[in-house]
Amino acid sequence: MRDRRTSEYGDQLLAKQVIRRHYDVLEKQFRRTFERAQIMRGDSSLNFLQLLELRLQTAVYRLGYAKTIHQARQMVSHCHITVNGKMVNVPSYQLKVGDVISVRDRPASRGIARMNHYEGAAVPVYVDVDVPNMTGKIISLPERIDFPKFFQEQQVVEFYAR
Repeated sequence: MRDRRTSEYGDQLLAKQVIRRHYDVLEKQFRRTFERAQIMRGDSSLNFLQLLELRLQTAVYRLGYAKTIHQARQMVSHCHITVNGKMVNVPSYQLKVGDVISVRDRPASRGIARMNHYEGAAVPVYVDVDVPNMTGKIISLPERIDFPKFFQEQQVVEFYAR
């Protein structure tokens, strides 16, 4: 009989994969985001989660314009979203505090958001929403309490520290 307990490495790998799949990020993008977070001042694990949360595709999903993070990525890629009034088609676009995300003023773009019932979306506290105009503004950086409890970002830090 084989021992079925996972190793420390296995636990760290699982924690990394959970976060990576939650944000629909490829391995190379995930690693680069982690490296950027380590360079930044402050807690690298919190910086890492903030960088992932402030990706454009994640913001579109959080605002309720898309039902899934995959659909949010497609909406951004298909030019349905603007940032500060300019069309952006890069899902990994890094948002900053003060950026305004909105659905383009086209019937097709607005129709997709309406079909996904964006009005009833549970929007995080760090985003200010204007429902009638289909816009949202990043008003602050997300804090640790804004992330799911099952994230074990410290395990990810230990995984990449190897």
